[in-house]
Amino acid sequence: MLLEIYIKNFVLIEEQRLEFGPGLNVLTGETGAGKSIIMDALGLVLGERSKNDYVRDESKKAIVEAVFALQPDNGAFLYLLEQGLSEDDNREVVLSREIYVNGRNTARVNGRNVPLSTLRYLGSLLVDMQSQNDRHDFLQADRYLDYVDSFTENSAELIKHVAQRYGEIRFLREQMTKLEMSRQQREQRIDFLQYQIKEIEAADLREGEEEELKALRERIRNAGQYMQASGQVLNYLYGSEHDTSAYDFIASAASIAAGFRQDSLFAQILAELENISCSLQDMSRELSAFKDTLDFEPDQLEKLEDRLYLISKLERKYGAAIKDVLAFQQRCIDELATLTHSEEQQDKLNEDLHRQQDEYYKLAGELSQYRQQAARKLEEKVALELSELNMPDIRFQIRITALAQPSEKGMDEAEFLFSPNPGEELRPAARIASGGEISRLILALKTSLAEKYKFPTLIFDEIDAGLGGTALNAMAQKIARLATQHQLILVTHSPQLASYADQHLFIDKYVENGRTFTSVFKLDPQARITELARMLDGDNYTELTLQHARELMENRNSILL
Repeated sequence: MLLEIYIKNFVLIEEQRLEFGPGLNVLTGETGAGKSIIMDALGLVLGERSKNDYVRDESKKAIVEAVFALQPDNGAFLYLLEQGLSEDDNREVVLSREIYVNGRNTARVNGRNVPLSTLRYLGSLLVDMQSQNDRHDFLQADRYLDYVDSFTENSAELIKHVAQRYGEIRFLREQMTKLEMSRQQREQRIDFLQYQIKEIEAADLREGEEEELKALRERIRNAGQYMQASGQVLNYLYGSEHDTSAYDFIASAASIAAGFRQDSLFAQILAELENISCSLQDMSRELSAFKDTLDFEPDQLEKLEDRLYLISKLERKYGAAIKDVLAFQQRCIDELATLTHSEEQQDKLNEDLHRQQDEYYKLAGELSQYRQQAARKLEEKVALELSELNMPDIRFQIRITALAQPSEKGMDEAEFLFSPNPGEELRPAARIASGGEISRLILALKTSLAEKYKFPTLIFDEIDAGLGGTALNAMAQKIARLATQHQLILVTHSPQLASYADQHLFIDKYVENGRTFTSVFKLDPQARITELARMLDGDNYTELTLQHARELMENRNSILL
C-alpha cells in the first residue's frame, strides 16, 4: 500500500507531502490545477523516464519519494530480500528519484542507488497504474495472453517448462545451422584450424616460460656484474686460503664457547653459533652453484632472443599471453573436432531436436487446453463486471487461436473481441472508439485481473472520462466496492466518484508574488461537501447544489453500508 509521496521542486510544486490511506483516495481540482503533475510524480518514482522540464528551480534538483507498506507474501518484499535491499523485519520500502536540470537523475531504494530498471520492476510489483495516455497500451494484443494465463489454475510451472523447451529448440537449431555450412566452407575452415594448431604446437609453449626467459636474459646481460658480486660475497662469507672470513670468525667464537659449555649461556651461544656456521656453509654452496650458472655459451643470448620473438609473434596473433595462446589452441582443437565429426553431431542434434519438439508440443498442447478454460472464466468475469457497469447488452469474447509457428509462450495467441450494442459485430477491443466504453472495459478487466495479480495499489487517472448518468453511477459503485479489497488512488472530475472517497485530496493552483504554485490539501467532511458542490455546479454553486452534494454523500454511505 502507498503510504505517502513527497514531492519537491517538481513542475509547479515547491514542496508537498501527500499521505494516502486504505480504500479509495480521490484527487480532485480544477482543470490545470496540477492533477497530472501528481500522476507524473508517481510515474517517475515507479520507474518512468524523466524530463528536463520537471525541474522547477533549475538551481536545485527535483525530488520525488514514495513510501510503501509491504506484506511478507508480496512479490516486492521477497524481491527486496533477494537483492539485499531490505531486512527481514522491514515492512516498508522507500523509492526515490532525483532529477537535475542537465538530465542526470538517480534512482534509490531504501537509500541505496539502483538502476532505473530495478525501480521499474519494483513499481510493477507494487502498483498497477492506468493513466490516460496508456489506456490503449493496456489493450495491446501482445498482453492478452498474459491476462488469460493469470486465470489458468496451477499453470505457472507448465508455462515455465514450455519456455524452457522453446529455448532448447532454438539453441539446437542454431547449433545445426553452424554444422550445415557448405562442404567447401567447412574444408577451408578445417585447413585453417589445422594450420593454426600446428603452428602453436610447433612452438611447444609452456605457461610461465616467457617470464623465465626474460629473467634469464637479464642474468646473461649482467653476467659479469653477477659474477663479481657473488665472488665478493662468497669471499666475505667463506673466505679463501689467505683471508679471514665470517665463517672463520664464527668458528673461532664457537671454539671459545665450547670450552665453557657447562654454563647454560655459553651452551646456548654455542648452539646458535653452530647454526650460523651451517647457514654460512649453505649460502656459500648456493653462491658457488650460482657462479657456475653464469658460464653461458656465446650464442645463448641470441637463441633466447629468438625464442622470445617467436613467443611475442604468437601472442600478437592468438592472445595476450602464453596461457591465452594455449586457450586459443584448445578452442581450435574443439572446433576442429566439431567440424570433422559434424555428421555424427548433426545426427545427434537432430535426435535431440525431435525429442525437445515432441516435449514442447505436448506441453504446449496441455497449456492450450488450460488457456481455453481460463478464457471462458475471464470472459464470464469481465461480462459480469461490464453488466454491473451498465453495459448489459455487451458481448465480450476471448478467442484463443493457434499460432503458425511455436513461440516462447506456446502455440497460442489471444484476441479480445468486444461489441457494446446488440446487432454490432464483434471487433478487436483496441479499436473501441468510445472513451466511455474504453473506460468501462478497462475497469472491468482490471477488476477481474486484480484478484489474480494481487496488486496492493491500483491507480486510475480519469477512468470516468466519457461517462455520465447511470453509467457513471455504476462505475462509482464498482470502484467503491473494488476499494474494499485494494487501495485505490483515483484522479477524477466526477462528483459521483469523488463522493465515495475514504480520503479526499484537493489540488489547488494559485499565484503568489508572480509565481504559480500547486498545493494539495486533505479535505474534512464539510470541505468535501463544498468541493462536491463545486464539481457539480462550478464556483457559483447554490444552496441547492450543496444539498445535492450532501445527498451524494448520504447515498454513498447507504450503499457502502
